[in-house]
Amino acid sequence: MKQDELFNKAQSTNFFGKLFYYTRLSGPGWIQAAVTLGGGTLVGALYLGVVGGYQFLWLQPLAMLCGVIMLSAISYVTLSKDKIEERPFELAKRHISPTLAWGWLIATIIANVVFCTAQFALGADAIQGNLGGAHISPFLITSILFIVAFFLIWLFSGEGKASRIIDNVIKALVAIIVLAFMGVVITLMWNGAINWGELFSGLIPDFSALFRPTDAYTPSIAAAGEYGAFWKNYISESQRNIIIGAFGSAVGINMTFLLPYSLMKKGWKKKHRELSIFDLALGLFIPFILGASALIISTASQFHAKKDGIVSEAAYHQVLDARLKVEHIEFATYDKNKVAQLRQGAPQADKDLSTMLAKRNANDLANALSPFLGNWSQLIFGIGILAMALSTMLVHMMMNGYAISEAFGQPGQRKIFLIGAVIPAIAGFFSPLLWNGAAKTALAVPASVIATTLLPIAYLIFLLLMNSKKALGEELPKNRLLVNILMFGATGIATFASIWALLGKYQSTNVYDHQFGIVGLIGLPILALIGIISFLRKEAS
Repeated sequence: MKQDELFNKAQSTNFFGKLFYYTRLSGPGWIQAAVTLGGGTLVGALYLGVVGGYQFLWLQPLAMLCGVIMLSAISYVTLSKDKIEERPFELAKRHISPTLAWGWLIATIIANVVFCTAQFALGADAIQGNLGGAHISPFLITSILFIVAFFLIWLFSGEGKASRIIDNVIKALVAIIVLAFMGVVITLMWNGAINWGELFSGLIPDFSALFRPTDAYTPSIAAAGEYGAFWKNYISESQRNIIIGAFGSAVGINMTFLLPYSLMKKGWKKKHRELSIFDLALGLFIPFILGASALIISTASQFHAKKDGIVSEAAYHQVLDARLKVEHIEFATYDKNKVAQLRQGAPQADKDLSTMLAKRNANDLANALSPFLGNWSQLIFGIGILAMALSTMLVHMMMNGYAISEAFGQPGQRKIFLIGAVIPAIAGFFSPLLWNGAAKTALAVPASVIATTLLPIAYLIFLLLMNSKKALGEELPKNRLLVNILMFGATGIATFASIWALLGKYQSTNVYDHQFGIVGLIGLPILALIGIISFLRKEAS
């Protein structure tokens, strides 16, 4: 049955019938879920569970709610226009500011290339660490991922049935991710390994918890004596970094650029506005909340404030060494024997806190859950994480194809789209070199600062477009008071998260973090001011 027939049937049936047909028609929301359920969400959820336990279960639903509010506005603007010449990028250039519009596009390209590299690395880790491929060359793995991803993107760039295949592939991959991690939580529930009281209290927002360690650390911090203040600051700073990461991985700046083109690719128009909101709820909000929450619950149950949790030696030493550097100013100059001696002689309270706070990866969590899942533990996590990596790299490639096409003023031109799509995949192929050590820092730090700084700017663009008589004309929302309250709230939260993250960079002792923090703190208000002044002038002209 064709899309128009399904849509017409949905309009002539009851509520549950409409849900049935809308589910069959959905698509763009699932693509959004594929990019947000990637490596950033995995790392963020794992460490959020380690540091905060169940206490921050409310955080990612709030972040995603803000994202869905803004994506709904993006959807409204896109579907209010029938001509390709009136796509959001062009509207932003004409009615807001060319500077903001191009900043939005460039930040999208940078985020796509850098974080697609991370997805290739994540896929290789899943195959080598969870799926028994430890002896397979990482370049062989990235080569296979490159071929598979590019083939699927090539199908997507075509027309007809071939272009719809990727919709179903992405839906399947998102379903695999959610089912894999939800299955883990169900197993933990069955075995009584979840503290239900703490879990339910973690669903209630507690903003004071953003700035202090959880109560579970209090005895250990007290036992650390004179270094208790160090541990309190260490935990608070770790929480801040991971909270910002959680916000950033919920809805990234490149996702705001992707949605209009996903909607146009589906051929949706004004009449599909209600469908687009349902699509975001079904395809994005629900899978993200289920997947991310399952990871936090699993990690919290096994690692939060536990002195005997499974941890890699390198991750444990990274935390312990941070504490020893406070006591021994020249720690970095000591030889291996001296360092080993100091580690061995560290107070037990410091060793315990180092175990509690060490970062875990999916392999650590799979090992910790083996008493509950048996030999299936590594397989479940391996499949879930590989699905995460593949679905997210596909969408990063897709987004970059749209962005490069837009940069050349030829949206929909297949050859340019494919050239743009292959750029992140090339970087991903070289991920064994690029996503490692100093090269990883050189890529990730500026990219994360640029994306963090410009996410509120992307939100500002659509907040202004939703209030632009010149851009929307008669399509201006009728109940703009409620719309603006919701959008101002979402933009305000994103701005707070951005400034908080940039302040953390500015206060860092790392010279690169510090410099990028300065650039972000100066650039964010300047860009916002440029956009608002330009918008007011254009509306008044």
